[in-house]
Amino acid sequence: MAEGADQSGETPSARRPRIPRFGWPARIVLAIALVLLLALLGLWVARKPIAGRVIDAELGKRGVVARYGISDLGFGRQRLTDVVIGDPAAPDLVADWLETQTQVGFDGPTLTGVRAGNVRLRGRLVDGALSLGELDKLMPPPSGKPFALPALRVDVADARVRLETPSGVLGLKIAGKGRLDDGFAGTVALAANRVASAGCAATQVRAALRVTIADAAPRLAGPVRVAQAACGGATLARGTADLDVRLAPALDGWRGSLRVATGAVRGAGAQVAGLRGTVAFDGSRAATGGAIDLTAARARTPAGEAATLAVQGRYRIGAEQRFAGTVRATDAGVAPAASLDLRGTAQGTPVAPLLAAASGAVRKAAQRFDGSADLDVRRSGDTGQLRVTRATLTAVSGARARLAGGGGLAFGWPDARLRIDGAVAMTGGGLPDARVTLAQARAGAPVRGRAIVAPYAAGGARLALAPVVFTATPGGATRIATRAELSGPLGDGRVDGLAVPLDLRWNGKGTLVANPACVPVAMRRLAVAGLTLDPLRTTLCPLPETGGGAMVTLADGRMTGGVRLPATRLAGRLGQTPLTLAASGAQLRLGARGFVLDGVAARLGGAERVTRIDLAQLTGRIDGGVVAGTFTGGNGQIANVPLLLREAAGDWSLRGATLALAATMTVGDAAPDPRFRTLAARDVALRLADGRIDARGTLYEPTRTVKVADVRIVHALGPGRGTADIAVPGIAFTERFQPDLLTRLTYGVVADVRGSVSGEGHIAWTADGVTSTGTFATRDTALAAAFGPVAGITTTIRFTDLLALESAPAQVASIKTVNPGIAVSDGTITYRLLPDNRVQVDGGLWPFAGGRMTLLPTTLDFSEERARRLTFRLDGVAADQFLQQFDFKNLDATGTFDGELPMVFDIDGGRIENGRLAVRQGGGAIAYVGDLTQKDLGIWGNIAFQALKSLRYRNLTIAMNGPLAGEMVTDVRFAGVTQGQGAKSNFIVRRLQRLPFVFNIRIRAPFRGLLDSAQSFYDPRRLIQRHLPALLERQKQGAGVPIQPPASGTVP
Repeated sequence: MAEGADQSGETPSARRPRIPRFGWPARIVLAIALVLLLALLGLWVARKPIAGRVIDAELGKRGVVARYGISDLGFGRQRLTDVVIGDPAAPDLVADWLETQTQVGFDGPTLTGVRAGNVRLRGRLVDGALSLGELDKLMPPPSGKPFALPALRVDVADARVRLETPSGVLGLKIAGKGRLDDGFAGTVALAANRVASAGCAATQVRAALRVTIADAAPRLAGPVRVAQAACGGATLARGTADLDVRLAPALDGWRGSLRVATGAVRGAGAQVAGLRGTVAFDGSRAATGGAIDLTAARARTPAGEAATLAVQGRYRIGAEQRFAGTVRATDAGVAPAASLDLRGTAQGTPVAPLLAAASGAVRKAAQRFDGSADLDVRRSGDTGQLRVTRATLTAVSGARARLAGGGGLAFGWPDARLRIDGAVAMTGGGLPDARVTLAQARAGAPVRGRAIVAPYAAGGARLALAPVVFTATPGGATRIATRAELSGPLGDGRVDGLAVPLDLRWNGKGTLVANPACVPVAMRRLAVAGLTLDPLRTTLCPLPETGGGAMVTLADGRMTGGVRLPATRLAGRLGQTPLTLAASGAQLRLGARGFVLDGVAARLGGAERVTRIDLAQLTGRIDGGVVAGTFTGGNGQIANVPLLLREAAGDWSLRGATLALAATMTVGDAAPDPRFRTLAARDVALRLADGRIDARGTLYEPTRTVKVADVRIVHALGPGRGTADIAVPGIAFTERFQPDLLTRLTYGVVADVRGSVSGEGHIAWTADGVTSTGTFATRDTALAAAFGPVAGITTTIRFTDLLALESAPAQVASIKTVNPGIAVSDGTITYRLLPDNRVQVDGGLWPFAGGRMTLLPTTLDFSEERARRLTFRLDGVAADQFLQQFDFKNLDATGTFDGELPMVFDIDGGRIENGRLAVRQGGGAIAYVGDLTQKDLGIWGNIAFQALKSLRYRNLTIAMNGPLAGEMVTDVRFAGVTQGQGAKSNFIVRRLQRLPFVFNIRIRAPFRGLLDSAQSFYDPRRLIQRHLPALLERQKQGAGVPIQPPASGTVP
């Protein structure tokens, strides 16, 4: 063999040594050696058959099926070829050649090396133990000694192993050479199409490792790659891990690192673009620990994303698993859908800008930030704890937050208990600076804390909080106590310095309530819709029926709740007008942004020109820039306007600085002694803007629903100046509708009015006083007055003081007819209305019976129950026309009369006092033109009638005294009686004419029956029957005796 030749050959030029000479002892030894050499030469010749029998015997003894060939067998080297161990159909080992190197010593031969060509090995991993099939039978039994790599030189050209494991089939390719305990260098290649275990799987697993051994400690270094991996719903693409591990000589320890680089990782709705970093490890079978530094790029979840997520720290895996390190996120952002958006919450309230600003600041900070947290994680069996000892957050917006101090934040499982002990500081980024200290005695115990929050201002609103004390239970229920001072917009106005204690309670399930009990409250200023209120202190109580019995309840993005105020008095301004507002009680409902005020008493303007508004109840609702509602039980008076507004009810609104009312009410006279009765006002529209009141409405008489007037009122609150315009289109007086329904002033003065009144009035007022004017007219009006019926009254009255019912002088009324007992027609009266319900009569004139009747000047006072006097003067009254006017058909008279009829009207009615009529000088005549027979008068009466059928008289006076509606006493006296034209004369008559007749007649009868009395007087039948017999009797007694005693004097 070439190999043997290599071992025995010499070079030709080598010098042959000389055999030394030995002594006999040496020769004996040499002889023995020669004998042994000869024996060994014999064995060497027969070595292969012997070795084959020995190997076969040993394989048979162990029950190993094998096939091989021995190509070389020497003292230092042994080579087997075509080695097949195991079932030939599926051998466990196949090698084209195997070679061992041995060394013979005093202890026998020692294996010093192994060489192999192409080797194919099949193995299985069962219950964690490696099985090589038939080769297991050749393994020595366990010695109990620690594992150690042998001092053996190994040279493997190409060894490939098929390893079947529960996770899959692995293919290994091993090549290398060197001493196994020191100096070996080689490669190990691993390949697996799929590896799966415990729900996790990897495909196309590849590894190319460099293997070196130094000082009996192996080292493996090289990449491990997978095409794809999946585990628990998570997937990984293109993973690479550069492994560098040093094993302990006994293979019971390891130290090294793993540099990881992956493609995309996805799972549970999250994904990262790739994972990079290193994992250092150092351990043994008992435990392994090390450092970890991993970074995930472009991490995304439904809640947000981060450019990088990094984990740095140390870990230990053993009976207890532990990690202590830092988790960092850079360029992180929270998804908009996951951000809390309170921008639309509590619109129209002072907290809305703060909530919007805080929400916007949080959203902006959440858009891009860096964060880190120091973690300490421990797990033992099924229990564990996660503790955050420090955490920081820095946003691009400038917001910064930091958790530090104390025990930090601890979360334990499986009971899911949380413990908080530390301090949180927050600043910048449009959020209020705050420091919050948290303490919890133990996990599961309530969390107690204290927060110091700097004042927060945004959008014209400001919130200042006293130190906040709070507690929170593990279930999330939280209670917060502080005192807040709030300023901010309210509707279209704002509130300033609203100070109120806060008792906030969060139920942990999405509901926040505030102040379930009464609290004192103060306010520096309130301005809304043009209304400005001065500082206020009062007590607020929750409404039991709203917001779960709390003042404020915030749930599902909706604010509900309400507050109740006791009797409260407010002061301020409406526009530039001073205002006081008092209420016996008030309620505010936040959910509907509505309120109710009871017993409202509002005063507008200065003390000298105050506008008064009293309401039984006022309701309203704040909607954006509008406050609107209803009111009932209203009473009031506008500044100096002498009108009382009562029983007002309707709708109101406050938009900007404009107050608008739409209502019904009643209007009465503000005078202590009302001049007109209360009227109903309908369709009242009032507008208050820029310190100006503009009101319109229509007045009706309430019992008959008769329209009286249209009214417009304009009032400037600042200067206290205004006007009222009253338009009366036409009031028709009928049997059903009389003036006393409008004013008591006509009661007892006029009645049974038929006609209409129209006109307009104007009232103006300033701080100096009130003026009023007006023009009113009536046409063809009829009425019944105390002095008799009046018809056809037509007049226009121009008032210089409408409220005082004072007119300009010389007002003229034309009267068709008036009958104060004597009917007159077509007259005029000149008059003037005076204050205090008085009428100045300048005079009246009527044509009467060929003459005239004049009403003398007088003043009638209707302000109180007193006598009112009218004096009528008669001038040039013709007797014949007078008789015709009274329809005396059987009388004919001549003569002209003058006189006066003084009349007095008082509580007892009308009467004539000392009325007197007298015929003018020259007298007159009376003639009876009717028929008379003897049957009528008898013989004496007929004689007398024929003689006195026509009489002349020189003097005639009529005196009247008595009530118009009662018994009037009328004294008629006439003298100088002679026969008139057409009378018959005889002896008796001529004798009678010589007598000086003086007639004195007293008539007692109702004045309006006086006409009948006058007719009887002028009727000769009655005259003769009553007076002639007496005259004749007295003539018999003695001629020349006057009828009238001398003491009476001469009668003219």
